[in-house]
Amino acid sequence: MLFANTLICLAIVLRTALFVRTGTYRLGIASIAYVITVAAGSDIVLRLYHIIDTPSAADLFFKLIVLVALMRAKGNVAIVLSLKRNQK
Repeated sequence: MLFANTLICLAIVLRTALFVRTGTYRLGIASIAYVITVAAGSDIVLRLYHIIDTPSAADLFFKLIVLVALMRAKGNVAIVLSLKRNQK
């Protein structure tokens, strides 16, 4: 379960960190994307150093839903949160 959590969090970090923005810069959306990236990255570090316990099934399921949403939106947090103005 720890390995699956690490892989899911790593995928979330990579997908949000490697997103290439096109269009206008929006500070609120960029801040939310940064928080998501840092939270997923810190989760990996904290669990690997056994600072927090192994994740529950509900925790893994929630992270998997976030990952699937980010993958479908190609890493665009604005689309995931339905805050993008011109969706195509």
